Amino acid sequence: MVELSDRCNLLNRFLSLPAPRMFMYGEQNSSLSYLQTLAANGVELAPISRSAHFPMYSNPPEMWARIAAFVSRSDGRA
Repeated sequence: MVELSDRCNLLNRFLSLPAPRMFMYGEQNSSLSYLQTLAANGVELAPISRSAHFPMYSNPPEMWARIAAFVSRSDGRA
């Protein structure tokens, strides 16, 4: 994954996906350098409270609720 991230321009690949997109991250990582780029390109940002790199361990109820809401809103928009 690190090699892909370093050499394969994953950000542009993600931004070019022909489907609704959401980027989930722990609120402790709210200073990520690419968040503004994601938001400016129509990506829904989903900060998960009380978590850092692994929101699925730190705050699974909020993580799953955000996923469910996103899927519900996105259903049929792809």
